[in-house]
Amino acid sequence: MTPQLAPKTVRSAVPLAAALALPYIALKTYWAAGGQAGVADGFDMADEFARNGAPTALVWLERHGLDFTAVLALIGLALALTLARRPPARRLPRRLLLAPAWAGTLLIPYGLLTAIVAPFDSSPDGGPLTGWVAPVGAAAFVGIGTALGIAAWSHRTPAKS
Repeated sequence: MTPQLAPKTVRSAVPLAAALALPYIALKTYWAAGGQAGVADGFDMADEFARNGAPTALVWLERHGLDFTAVLALIGLALALTLARRPPARRLPRRLLLAPAWAGTLLIPYGLLTAIVAPFDSSPDGGPLTGWVAPVGAAAFVGIGTALGIAAWSHRTPAKS
């Protein structure tokens, strides 16, 4: 039998894990507003999105102070915090909330891989981001994934004997 998480534990752990994403959200919002801390001189995130083939709407949002990855992070946190409540939103089917929450747990290995690989970046010019930016992103990915995982785990149905 798989152990259940106590509701009090979930209500405490989810916000703590989610808090790891707040510096990332602040940084991405700062960059979208034109800030340059943590990036090389002349680097522009909107130009980078355009170069990498991002949809025009996302490039437009970035140029106007709204980073879509910060918005997605906020949506993930809202989902985790919603699921951490007992009971979750009554107007939405439980599976509609749990499917993206379980999918969001894939951010955990992505964040861990980012933390492992980033120190070995071998860009000849040092790359567009300074060394402290990767840990901020890695912590956010692990935090959001963990918050979603804990919240989703708390809503699974226990196996019947």
